[in-house]
Amino acid sequence: MFPMRTFRLGLRSAIVLALALAMMPSTGLTQEATPEAECVETTPEQNAELVRMYWQEAVWGEQGTIDEIVAADEVHHWGIAGTTEGFEAFAERWALFNTAFPNLEFTVDLVLADGDLAASLWTANGTQAGEWQGIAPTGRDVTWTGINVFRFACGQIVESWGEADHLGLRAQLGAADVPATLASPAPSAAGAAGATPCPDDSAEANLELARRWTEEVWSGQDLAVIAELLAADAVHHGAAFPDVQGPEAVAEAVGRQLAAFPDIALTVDAALASGDLVAVRWSGTGTHEGAWLGLEPTGKVANMTGINIYRISCGQVVESWSEMNVLQVLLELRGEAGVATPAA
Repeated sequence: MFPMRTFRLGLRSAIVLALALAMMPSTGLTQEATPEAECVETTPEQNAELVRMYWQEAVWGEQGTIDEIVAADEVHHWGIAGTTEGFEAFAERWALFNTAFPNLEFTVDLVLADGDLAASLWTANGTQAGEWQGIAPTGRDVTWTGINVFRFACGQIVESWGEADHLGLRAQLGAADVPATLASPAPSAAGAAGATPCPDDSAEANLELARRWTEEVWSGQDLAVIAELLAADAVHHGAAFPDVQGPEAVAEAVGRQLAAFPDIALTVDAALASGDLVAVRWSGTGTHEGAWLGLEPTGKVANMTGINIYRISCGQVVESWSEMNVLQVLLELRGEAGVATPAA
């Protein structure tokens, strides 16, 4: 772990140096009074590297380094247990998390950046040595996943949105309130890692495909279009829900969710594309009118948020990952108070 940390800190130092040089005034003989330093925006490539630094430093790194990555007035939407404003509140949340999982490590599985936005898919591993969401220390080793979207300004994270598999984490810790139906992994799509470029694999075309998934499949409840949007061997990683492979299995999985929330309506809040990847941050509502995660219909309106990442080749999704506020929705439908400590 430590050699990787040293390498990454070196890369971040290079970014900071480049920004500093860009902000230096000219030293010509006719130079007048030095103007006040202006904000210099980072490139998408630099933002992607800062995201990798974030996951390296946010948990076990030096406070001074994360302080440079996260802005003093950062707004953090945790996906559960509300939103924090300001670096101090952000750090307090991480301190609670580190107490529960002192050996926590993150693996960054995917990063994409576009404009002032960046997204990351990550996997976390740790041992529970402290209280977590009302669960006493178990000593269990746990693994869970999440997706974050970050917005940058002046080389720092100024706003972020996180969704993680809180339900799966509680299940691994032995929580009694977790439904029996939880995630089961599926293999990665055969062509996902080295997809063949196609003439229509532009960022614009990929963004449109992702938009259609949200608006036509979910809000429009058009299950027939899934066969058009997904490759024959496409794999969907559903986090709290079982992974599924192939258009037919995906359509069945979506159908079960639509049966539980027949009036579901989702909105794309933000989207970014880079290479063959697209990330979409979405939100929406749905009335709970069918059985869902073992819970009988309540008639309550659920407020949903989530982030999806799609890998696209030749105009079709070959692999996708989805994280949403499943635990928060479940607690609200049960009429229970939310948990106090978020996961990303």
